[in-house]
Amino acid sequence: MFMKKISFIPLILFGCALFFFARPVQAADQMKTLEYLIATSDSQVSTATDTPFYIYIGDDISGVSNPIKSAHVTLSGTYTGGGQIALEIDSDAASESIYSLPTVANPTPFEIAYKDTGRIDPATAGIYFYTLNIAPSGVTISGLAAKIKISYRFTPVVCDDGSPSSEKIKTLEYYVKDFPAQISTATDTPFSVYIGDNISGVTDPVKSAHFTLAGIYTGGGQLVLEIDSDAASAMSFSLPTVTNPTPFEIIYDDSTAKVNPVSAGTYNYTLNLTPSGLVFSGLGIKFKITHRYKPPACGSGYPPTGQLYSIVLDTTGTSGPAYNSVLWKGALGGPSQNQGKVRLQLSASNSSSGPWSYVGGTTCSSGDWFEAAADTPVEIRCFSQLNNRRYFKYRLQLCSMSDCFSSGFYTPQVDEVVVNWSP
Repeated sequence: MFMKKISFIPLILFGCALFFFARPVQAADQMKTLEYLIATSDSQVSTATDTPFYIYIGDDISGVSNPIKSAHVTLSGTYTGGGQIALEIDSDAASESIYSLPTVANPTPFEIAYKDTGRIDPATAGIYFYTLNIAPSGVTISGLAAKIKISYRFTPVVCDDGSPSSEKIKTLEYYVKDFPAQISTATDTPFSVYIGDNISGVTDPVKSAHFTLAGIYTGGGQLVLEIDSDAASAMSFSLPTVTNPTPFEIIYDDSTAKVNPVSAGTYNYTLNLTPSGLVFSGLGIKFKITHRYKPPACGSGYPPTGQLYSIVLDTTGTSGPAYNSVLWKGALGGPSQNQGKVRLQLSASNSSSGPWSYVGGTTCSSGDWFEAAADTPVEIRCFSQLNNRRYFKYRLQLCSMSDCFSSGFYTPQVDEVVVNWSP
């Protein structure tokens, strides 16, 4: 008997099947940037100052080669005089960088970006403690502030954002207020912070919360900042007298944890500004919060099954064919390509328009399927339902778990279906 093998590769249809199961693809590792406020001073600084700080890593970086890709400190404020500022981490001379500031007659804003060369090197999730050593020489700094940004690789979990057992961390920024008009008197500024993540039950979820005020000032005096008119949260920043309009930036730390959400939702506060002897123009205020959270549960994963139906396929024979075997090419899901299942059914008709009744398995019924591993042909014994019918279609079922009933986290991929028939 003459045997003929026909291989059908309906790429468009397979694309539909994969789309049914589509989820965002996770790389082997991913990147994240976090920001922490590590120092702020409302008094002038002209001598060596040590500032303890910590960073919290909530993601899985275990086993990631060189997870820290960037870590740098931004030091800012307004200075007078001229000289140098030396920066170190943990009093390690190998980490020292010395920055020269030219002599100025008037208070001058500055910003220094200090790169960490390897002192900050966490290897697992957790809290890490350090000290930033600031040593000015010949300069006096007003409104001193320091922030650290750290960018690191991490290994994502199986599902999109993790599971409740893995607490993670993120940084959010909100614009609080802008003032087109000049400000010279006490001003209250209501603002809102929205937390969309699950922080219920997380110990001390807020790891950093600070305001950045920037604009131009004239005069000289103090700016007192509070949250919700709470004197315990007050900081008084001194700005030296200037005769010409001068840019400035002040970073105000929420050191008393007035902004302390405990669950997802909207939280309303008021930032209180009380200038004395100062006039602000173009004042703008931003707020940054870095918090831990519990990512959503992985949920039920992929749907248990997804199906596709082939186009009508023509054996082109004048007499009815005999259908011999069927196989699929591709791979199951999961890291070891052993999770899930692929099942098939066939239907045949003497008309290209059907009717179509799909059967499979050893019982050749609608509730049974042809099952086999990839590249393994399955004998078709459904002679009375399929043979001697010129046209045929197949139905393909992809299962995310081997029982084709439960939901799993991986999906098989089918690249090709091969039907063997003889005239």
